[in-house]
Amino acid sequence: MIDIREVVAKSNLSNIMNKKWAAKRLTINLTSSEAEKLEKYCSMTGRPATDVIRELIRSLPIQEVQNAN
Repeated sequence: MIDIREVVAKSNLSNIMNKKWAAKRLTINLTSSEAEKLEKYCSMTGRPATDVIRELIRSLPIQEVQNAN
């Protein structure tokens, strides 16, 4: 497993992890192939890993829960 900090550091994006405006810091473990895929995608698109991961999280389908009251 690879820590996302390694991916960010390898991509020269360590300053992204230190943003003061970040509401919550998250550490995830990735397999080597997952980390390589993320690195390749970031390299191809020129986007930071943090932005890619945020976009993926935002795209998760969430249905609003109705109050039973």
